[in-house]
Amino acid sequence: MLDLYHWEPNGASGRVLIALEEKGLAYSSCYVDVLAFEQYRPELLELSERGEVPLLVHDGAAYTEASYLCEFLDEAFPSRPLLPSDARGRWEVRVWQKAVDDGFAASVSELAWQAYGGARGVGALAPGALCAAVERIPVEEGRELWRAAAAGLGEEQLARARSRVQEAVKKIEAQLTSAQWLAGAAYSLADVAVFPYFKYLPELCPGLVSDAATPHAMSWMRAVAARPAVRSALARGRVVDPFTVAAPGPEQVRWG
Repeated sequence: MLDLYHWEPNGASGRVLIALEEKGLAYSSCYVDVLAFEQYRPELLELSERGEVPLLVHDGAAYTEASYLCEFLDEAFPSRPLLPSDARGRWEVRVWQKAVDDGFAASVSELAWQAYGGARGVGALAPGALCAAVERIPVEEGRELWRAAAAGLGEEQLARARSRVQEAVKKIEAQLTSAQWLAGAAYSLADVAVFPYFKYLPELCPGLVSDAATPHAMSWMRAVAARPAVRSALARGRVVDPFTVAAPGPEQVRWG
């Protein structure tokens, strides 16, 4: 039995939901409202001491980290593979996953939090109540994350995020100019990794991502979004459009 604890089907949660649906696996969908700090409930901290979401439980063992988790699913359940069969193809997938993990995820998350989080994301809490709620988070790393998010992002940080997103989008568009998918001839975990962040960008950065500016990437995005498994995954949230909400994302990698 597979139990997936997840938030809205965007970002990291979207990656794992899409992988499960693409592989046709039966699983229990356990929604965790990260804007209400449900990821820090005692029963979840017993499974992940940092309160990480998405969190997969299989045969009593807990798994986190979206890239590794998706590869675990592909290896543990080999039907409907999402990793290429050749070494070069698997290398290409991992290069894209690393690019997402090292910067693209954090940069898109920063821009999305600025646009859709903040007061909108935790609108039920007054500023004083939010600060008090943050200080009750039982994980120091979580308190630091939410303190920074509640304080807001500076223009320098946002400019850096926009620059990193622009660099990533150029690479995505360049790759898709001569290929249908990001890694090799077939849809793979590379597409699964990039899509749940890229899907934010036409609204967040319309001058950067549009039919005029990035026609190949937009065509790819629509092709991924139209896949039945992706549509099923995107229906696992509680809002109509999961790309109009955001939570604080991962930190930028400080090396490399």
